Amino acid sequence: MSNESLARAYEMTRTLLAALDAGDFAFAADLAEERSPLLMSLEREQTDEDLAMIHEIMALNESIVSKASAARDAVAATHTDARERVSAAREYLAAGRMR
Repeated sequence: MSNESLARAYEMTRTLLAALDAGDFAFAADLAEERSPLLMSLEREQTDEDLAMIHEIMALNESIVSKASAARDAVAATHTDARERVSAAREYLAAGRMR
């Protein structure tokens, strides 16, 4: 991977994290998909400067995973709450029909 590509992957990682902070999950997913081939093309031999950037990308990835997991859990909780409300409404309507 060239230094330009690594720098691009680094900037995309920072932008991805900002997108998650802003709640723009679609943009974050697009960035992750675009960034993936850049990261997969990393070569075995890297300069010390490149290794430092790679380590920073790895640290940012930990934040990305944490934020994405928290967002997923929030969506799951909202979905569960909505299902429970629908179920309660059904039961309420069914009880009204029994009268």
